[in-house]
Amino acid sequence: MNKFIIYCFLLAFVAQSFSQNSSNQDKIKTNLEEYFHFERENIHVQFNKTLYISNENIAFKGYVFNKQSNLPNLNTTNVQLVVYDTQGQVIQKQLLHASLGTFEGIVVLDEKIASGKYHFHFYTNWMNNFMEDESFVQTIEVINQNEPYNLKTNQPNFNNVSITFNPESGVFIKGIKNTIGIQIKDCNELGIQIMEGFVVDSKGTTIATFFTNKMGYGKFELTPDSKETYSVKIATDKLNTQKQLPQTTNSGIAITYNNNLPNNVLEVSVKTNSAGINLYQNKNYTLLIHQNGKNIQKEFNFNDKNPTQILTFDKNDLSNGVNSIRIIDENLNEIGERLLYLNMLPKEIPLLETQLTTNDSIELLGKLSSKVANLSISILPINSACNDQNNSILGTFYLNSYLEKPEQNNYTFYDRQNVTRASDMELLMLNQEKSKYHWNNIMTNKPKESYKFTKGITINGTIVKTLNPKTKYKVALVSLKNNLYEEATVDKNNKFSFDNFFAKDSTSYQLELMNDGNMPIETKMVTNVLFNNEPFLKKLSFETINCLPIKDLKNTFAFSNADLEKKRIALNEIVVQNNYKKPILNHQNESTNVLAKAYKIGETDFGSVLDFIGKNGYATGVNEEYLVYIIDTRTLHSVNNSTVSPSVFIDDFQITDFNVLYGLDLRDVDEIYIDKTGTSNSSFGGLGTVKIYLKKGANRGFFTKKHTTLIVKSGFAKTKTYKSTNFPFSKEFDVFGTMQWSPNVFLDADQIFEVKFPKVNQNEIQVLIEGFTIDGQLISETKKLTVAKKM
Repeated sequence: MNKFIIYCFLLAFVAQSFSQNSSNQDKIKTNLEEYFHFERENIHVQFNKTLYISNENIAFKGYVFNKQSNLPNLNTTNVQLVVYDTQGQVIQKQLLHASLGTFEGIVVLDEKIASGKYHFHFYTNWMNNFMEDESFVQTIEVINQNEPYNLKTNQPNFNNVSITFNPESGVFIKGIKNTIGIQIKDCNELGIQIMEGFVVDSKGTTIATFFTNKMGYGKFELTPDSKETYSVKIATDKLNTQKQLPQTTNSGIAITYNNNLPNNVLEVSVKTNSAGINLYQNKNYTLLIHQNGKNIQKEFNFNDKNPTQILTFDKNDLSNGVNSIRIIDENLNEIGERLLYLNMLPKEIPLLETQLTTNDSIELLGKLSSKVANLSISILPINSACNDQNNSILGTFYLNSYLEKPEQNNYTFYDRQNVTRASDMELLMLNQEKSKYHWNNIMTNKPKESYKFTKGITINGTIVKTLNPKTKYKVALVSLKNNLYEEATVDKNNKFSFDNFFAKDSTSYQLELMNDGNMPIETKMVTNVLFNNEPFLKKLSFETINCLPIKDLKNTFAFSNADLEKKRIALNEIVVQNNYKKPILNHQNESTNVLAKAYKIGETDFGSVLDFIGKNGYATGVNEEYLVYIIDTRTLHSVNNSTVSPSVFIDDFQITDFNVLYGLDLRDVDEIYIDKTGTSNSSFGGLGTVKIYLKKGANRGFFTKKHTTLIVKSGFAKTKTYKSTNFPFSKEFDVFGTMQWSPNVFLDADQIFEVKFPKVNQNEIQVLIEGFTIDGQLISETKKLTVAKKM
């Protein structure tokens, strides 16, 4: 009977334990899915280079990636750019238009800008919904050309070195073998490579040795005695230092893994010491591996008194890039975390070659296995000093988007020429204290949709006038320069709104109230522009300059422009007189007037405007109903008796009532532009355009404007074409110049791309390619090529 009772008790205990753990796993799964429910964007930006002279334009191409789907984020349209100087002060802002997952831009700097580091911050309003910083920052350096510049060396500053220890899972457990990560960097975050370092005890006896790679990462193994203290000792010709290891803990659980087994098997070991076995008896734990909401869980415990529990996973069930391995206890608290990087996807490698063309230009040819790709390519001279920050699009989306502290110059972890890149990545993962996504936030701070996913800007307003409630009204929004005409309904509160509107910066719009008969009504409007300047709500912490980088004092660069300025000689001015005065056209470059025939109305011109128009291709007059007409003479004798009038504008405002022209004298007119083809303003209908500009001070009593003018400030940045800066001497171009910047390179039907550019005396070049394919493959390649001679 007693045995039966004990058996029932044990059975109930096991069932309860299983039920609790199953419930915990469901809660973990639910919390992960809810925390990563909303779509998250990540941004990567390729600059044409990272070191600029103050008179150069800064060019860039941006890529937007969907974190959950690992595909180009086609929904993103509004990307904010804020440029900060070395002191963290805002010096420029731009609203950038993204389309099909990419955007591009050019920043023009003041030639007098101070030398120093400048930070380009890219983000979207949607990112404000999340606790983590999903934005992108690129730091560049600007050199004022009036100041001498010392080229930087790649040497670390050995006078200011930091050593950081990172035990697996953050615990240094006494009595068992611990793997300790170590990173050695200078005050500028440059890694310091050590060929041999020593772990010594309090007596100076060497217990273990280690090395660090060129990024400054390394590791060593140590079984500590709780009564002993340990230090790391480095003694080289450039660095002589020693630092004590942290104190051991009496117990704890550490996570280690083997990521190099065959058949895509991942082996994860959780281990403790003898004190831990007693402490963790009859307690169940969950080993969780996840990236975003995708997760896999397994239960373990130490009830068999074995201090090492081994769990295996199929890597095909996990995600490419950084994954978090976490130990979760029965109360859903995190006990430890370790980061794992899985390289599950093949890298798209472009095949590249160059050749000279007949006109002594260079032709870069490339081929991809994908059929659809969007690429950006920067080509620099072989001796360029302007590519000292090798960031990769793979490093941004697969690595840094999950790290609490992004890894700069991460291209080396993906460089095919780096044969140790796999082990380098494992050392990097070991030396991460934790991921960007904290477990406490996942469990307690679910994101809320507080900030909208903005698409375009909004122009809204209120009609300041009592309107007839029985009449339907609308507001017309017109931009002559952009051939744009839109309409919005006026609601019962006299309000109107143009949503998802892609207005370019400093564009002038005319808003006009119209009734249901399409007749304009004079009124006042109060207008607003929204979503064009959305702030980033998280605090930014840019890299601080703790010390200056090591400069090559033997390689001082003085720019020729500065020398020429000092040697310039002022010559006497020579005046050549020309009595011919070409008429100055004040409005020819406005809108699309350049396509029209221009007439400058002089002091000797007289007559009415209607007669002038009548002498230049149109029939004008007053019909039987006493209405002024303007008709194209080519339609007067049409078969179906249909006649067409041109679009007529006074001071860039379109008029539909030609009667306002009756009595308008040429003496009040400055210029007239006539385009009978209608190509200058085809969106406004009609056949041809007539634009009349009045003189300053002319009587405008006959013409009452019935529109409100709105100039959009901080609209989408206008498209600019990149132009390479001309350097007066080849020595400057070889170090600081850009041979070619191609922000939009696409594949032809044979999956080949082609870029042509001037040779400018270069026999070798550096090619930097970034981009992605439509199915989410990332492309990142930096390569030095020899220019093939003409056959």
